[in-house]
Amino acid sequence: MQMSRTWQRRVQRGKRAATAAGKPLVLGLAALAGLNLVWQFLFGSPPDLVTPSREVVNKSAVVSAFAQDYVSVWLTASQSDVASLNQFVTVDNASLQLPSTPAVVINTPTVVAVTYAGLAGKDADAEVFSVVVGVTQRPYESASPQRALYRVPVLWSRYGPRAASLPARISGPGAGADLPLSYPTTLSESDPAYSVASGFLTAYLTGDGQVERYVTAESKLLGVPEAYQSITVSGITAVSPPPTTPADGQTVRVLATVTAINSQYAPTELSYPLTLTGVGGRWLVAAIDFAPAVSTDDALVPATVDTDWRSAQTPN
Repeated sequence: MQMSRTWQRRVQRGKRAATAAGKPLVLGLAALAGLNLVWQFLFGSPPDLVTPSREVVNKSAVVSAFAQDYVSVWLTASQSDVASLNQFVTVDNASLQLPSTPAVVINTPTVVAVTYAGLAGKDADAEVFSVVVGVTQRPYESASPQRALYRVPVLWSRYGPRAASLPARISGPGAGADLPLSYPTTLSESDPAYSVASGFLTAYLTGDGQVERYVTAESKLLGVPEAYQSITVSGITAVSPPPTTPADGQTVRVLATVTAINSQYAPTELSYPLTLTGVGGRWLVAAIDFAPAVSTDDALVPATVDTDWRSAQTPN
């Protein structure tokens, strides 16, 4: 049986109305289910990501600073400093064993990692953070420093940060691995690229000469004059042989090894990875590279580090 034209028009109007209402209805149900961010993203103001992000960063900074101070006080505490630990952690002072003099000499601790470890408390009103703190420590002042890592569990609540327990010594991510640098070409002092790199570093580090003579206008390199009394360039190598007269825009990466002498006549060994570019037939420094060119052909060689203090020189 065929529908009359009147009913056909009514059915079509109903379909259009259902289609028009479908999207808001689905989004409304999603909002009721807790997905109101979808609605905000499509139809309203974007969700506020700055405020919660800032809160996380600020909280992490407070927790990190607390852990740094805690490890510093804990590592250098002696029997006369038992009470000082109470500002960081709740322990039984009577059973806490501390040395008569500080067990180690340390530098300022640094934060290696901060990890959120979950909620705590009856009403989930506290958060647990794991903070890894690194120090270089030695058993006495003249001993060789060794790096050590400590994990600190920090409880964050409306009352502030508080250590959940004493720190734990951990092994860390490992000693790393080595790869050779990719600068197979050794430059001679007569190479124009060598002269430019050497002249730039002398002006850059000592102020002897004008940095702008050796750099491109786009480099924005200004130099740190009088950082050192003098420098000696002990060698410059390149990724590939640079031509004597470069074409405009041609680039080459070089690595300069420098011995810098400070105002106390103490030497410091430095390495400068540079990118040179051709401008008007001569080489100029375009940038101090963020990192030197590292081999992509060689296999990693795991590093071995002697961390046994017993092999260090004993005090007189």
